[in-house]
Amino acid sequence: MSDLHVTIGAAARGALCDAFASARRSIDAQFYSLGDGDVIAGLNAAARRGVAVTIRLEGDAGRYDHVHAHEPVDSHVRSAFSRYADLFDPRVHVIADADPLELEHAKAAVVDGERAFVATANPNAEGFASPGEALVEDDAPADARAVAGAIGGVAAQSARVISGPDSACRTRVEALFDAPVDECVAVERLSDSQVVDSLLRRQARGLHDRVLVNTKGERPNEALQRLVVAGVDVRTIANDYLHDKYIDAGSKIYVGSANLTRNGLDEAREIGIIADAVDFDDGGASLRGEFERLWSSATRLN
Repeated sequence: MSDLHVTIGAAARGALCDAFASARRSIDAQFYSLGDGDVIAGLNAAARRGVAVTIRLEGDAGRYDHVHAHEPVDSHVRSAFSRYADLFDPRVHVIADADPLELEHAKAAVVDGERAFVATANPNAEGFASPGEALVEDDAPADARAVAGAIGGVAAQSARVISGPDSACRTRVEALFDAPVDECVAVERLSDSQVVDSLLRRQARGLHDRVLVNTKGERPNEALQRLVVAGVDVRTIANDYLHDKYIDAGSKIYVGSANLTRNGLDEAREIGIIADAVDFDDGGASLRGEFERLWSSATRLN
């Protein structure tokens, strides 16, 4: 398999723009939201030179926290489509998704059917500037096909790509917690009871995982409180909004759009990569270095 290349933080903007500038035939992308001027300009420029550009976006981004049926508000969808129509060249095919059962939450693109990009944060000012943004480029043909299928609405899988809503998404993420090594987890949202149970079982077996979460300055939810009470080392970054979705299970690493929530693992349209650490062109060093940097500035939850 080909190497996976990782770009961290604001540099992801340039990596995406360079990829869009190199497109010859097609760009297919899926984002929860999109607002970065450089990225939008790159997509518009590609469409103007004859590249077929299709962008799927969530039509009602405010419904993320809803449970079960995610019924969109029609006025929100119309407003979103109108706003995106104003931002994009008429040659860009913009789809504002409003499926009541499936939230559009992925952050991915495929260029010319050959180069796949999977990110943890949305391509907007907040996403690029906040800690935890990681963009992975994957040029393996089977992975590019799987990401393209997922963008097109099929919960496609490959040896390294996971997507939802599909039971394989949860199964493959949860399997990472079977590793007999101390693990590092950094995630924007953690509330899924099955994931918490897995972490608690690992703690009971004597493993010492480190869990970095986003609390947005609010009181930790019940799931996080369970981990803290059990003695799991859980930390948060007080003054920043963490956008990470990352699990380092030693020999394998997960990066993607799905949070460790019921929504992320079971219900939403998500795209992620679970790969051997050696598949990354630096052995996962950049992802691990970013986790250590964030961890060192985080505050332990009590």
